[in-house]
This record gives sequence, structure tokens and C-alpha cells, in this order.
Amino acid sequence: MHTQTGRPKLGEGRISGAIAASLGPLCVGAVLCLRFPDLLTTAEFRPLYNVGLLRLILALAMCTTVMAGMLSFVLARPKYLGAIGLSCVLLAMLLGGPYVASETVHTHMYLGLDWLILDLFFGGSAFIALEWILPRVIKDQGVFREDWQLDLTYFSINHLLIGLFLLISNHFAHDVFGWVQNGWLKVHIAALPPLVRFLLIVLAADFVEYVSHRCYHEIPFLWRIHAVHHSPHHMDWLSGSRLHILEVIMTRSLVLVPVFLLGFPEDTIFAYVLFVSIQSVVIHSNIAMDVGWLRYFIVTPQFHHWHHASDEEALDRNYCAHTPLFDLLFRTYHQPSDRWPQQYGTVKPIPGGFFGQFLYPFSAHAEEETPVQPGE
Repeated sequence: MHTQTGRPKLGEGRISGAIAASLGPLCVGAVLCLRFPDLLTTAEFRPLYNVGLLRLILALAMCTTVMAGMLSFVLARPKYLGAIGLSCVLLAMLLGGPYVASETVHTHMYLGLDWLILDLFFGGSAFIALEWILPRVIKDQGVFREDWQLDLTYFSINHLLIGLFLLISNHFAHDVFGWVQNGWLKVHIAALPPLVRFLLIVLAADFVEYVSHRCYHEIPFLWRIHAVHHSPHHMDWLSGSRLHILEVIMTRSLVLVPVFLLGFPEDTIFAYVLFVSIQSVVIHSNIAMDVGWLRYFIVTPQFHHWHHASDEEALDRNYCAHTPLFDLLFRTYHQPSDRWPQQYGTVKPIPGGFFGQFLYPFSAHAEEETPVQPGE
């Protein structure tokens, strides 16, 4: 006879297994970051790290993984999730554990493994919780919805290549536009109040976002690159990571131009990067957020969901990334307050898989198979 006490135990076992299987690989990655910081951590972040605190957090994470893995072995069937977590902790200990000594590797290039781990652990956990707690746009959409593995691949690759993206975008801004930079303007920008500087950098970056984003939709070859970002049929915190590598490079390079030319100080740039990192995930999330009259001043999930919709009324709308100002000015604004889109993605599907989508813009049949806009 089945008792009611057995059911929660099975559920608890699966949850424990999921925790172990999620934390275990992150622990391995964190140990590798501590061992090879010059090769695997983001150069801009290194001065900000409290290494002692990070080692303590890693030790606690490894202990949590062991406990969750053992609990999974006791309560869950199958037991492979717990086995994954425990195996990863064993590998992390063989690599040196939380107090491994760092080794110097002289290199100008690096992989942003630290950025991937931090964003996946803190950002991913936070948004999974928010999408579970807050009202959802699609109420029955779970964490492991269709194509989540593909979006996690994009998330990982685009985080790991942050060093390459920064190198290319910085060289583009300095080498191509360095002759335009004005010292007088830089001094006066720095003298502005912090809030004014922040609003100015948001507006300057968003104007570039609007123009480039509209070009992605209206120029056939650029649309084939951008179609990768529009291909998900589900919107959540992870779907916004599906970006073709070329689009990441082009957009970041272009957005950096006004930031470089206006000469914003580092604290303003850091505040902007933090704002963008959070907002870009929020606006793709499966959260039915109602901000009232603020919808006319800041890009919301509802605003950006309409941009990703393949509903006829949504085509060629909502290009802004931070504030709807330029969509309002150029009459491309569309954000009904009483409803959400019915469907997402490109009407004519593009190839699935990371490599298939990477090669898609260069395919001989891509122009024939894909419309210039999300749907026609």
C-alpha cells in the first residue's frame, strides 16, 4: 500500500539530485578559476574579488553538493543526478579543492568562466525563483521547457567568450573612432552629477541599439543573423541568451562607440553594465510584470515580448532595449496594456542546434527560407 509520506520523499529526492547535479559542475569550474585565474577569469573583475570569501563560498557549495547528492541517493530513483554531483565534488577535490594554489599563466586572452559561474549561480537561481513565485505570462511553462539545452549552450558560450568580445569591441571603438574623441567633452561629462551621467549613457547606448536593431530587421543579411535571437518559441530568463556570435560582436562594438566618444568615467560605465545585465534578462523573462505608467519610460517584459511575437500586429515594433523613447519618437511603439502576444518565434523556422544556427546566415537557401521580419 502506498502512503502519502512516500510522495514528498520522492519529490525531495529529485530536488536534491537536481541541486547536486547543478552545483557540482559549478564547483569544478570555480576550482579551475582559482587555479588558473589569468586564463579563466575576467580581467576587469579580478580586482573586485575577495578571494578569501570566494574560497569559503566554494567550500560551502561543495559541502551542500555532497549532502544533496547523498540525500538523492537515499530518496530518489534514478540516482544519476546525485552521482553527477558527487563525482564533480570528487573531481574538484582532485583538482585542489577550495584552497588550491593559483598558478600564473601569461596570456592576453582569457575565458570568462568566472562570469559564467557567477551569472548562472546567482542570476539563474534568482530568475528561476522569480518566475516560479511571481505571476507568469505562460502559467504552465516550466524551467525545462523545449530547447532549454540550446539556450544554455548559447548562455555558456557567450559568457565564456566575453574576453574576445571585449577585445574586439574596444579595438573597434579606439582604432576607428579614436581620432574623434574630445578631451573637453570628456571633462564636462565627468563633471555632471552621477544620475545625469547614468541617464545620458542609457540614452546614448539605446539610440545606437534602436538604429542597429532596426537595421537587423530591415536588411536581409543582418536579419538572418538576428533571426537566431527570434527563433525561440518560449520566452524566459534563459531565452534572451540565444544570440548569434556575430550579433554579439557587432552590437557590443557599436554600443561602445558613444560610451567611448563621450568619455564616461568607469563608475558610470560599471553602473550601466550592471543595469543592462539585469534588464536584459528581466525583459525576456516569463514574468507578467505590470509597471503602470512606467511602461512609457522603461522597457518592460511586456514591451519586449511584443517585439519577439510573431503576431501580425507586432511586426517591426519595439526596437529599443532600455527605454521606449525612440520607438515613441519614430512611431514603432506597440505595447497594449490589456494583453500579451499569442505566439513567439519566426514564422518560418530556422535550423535547430548551435552549429546549424551559426552557419544559417551564410546558407545558400537562407534568404529564400527566412523572411526579413519575424513573420510575414
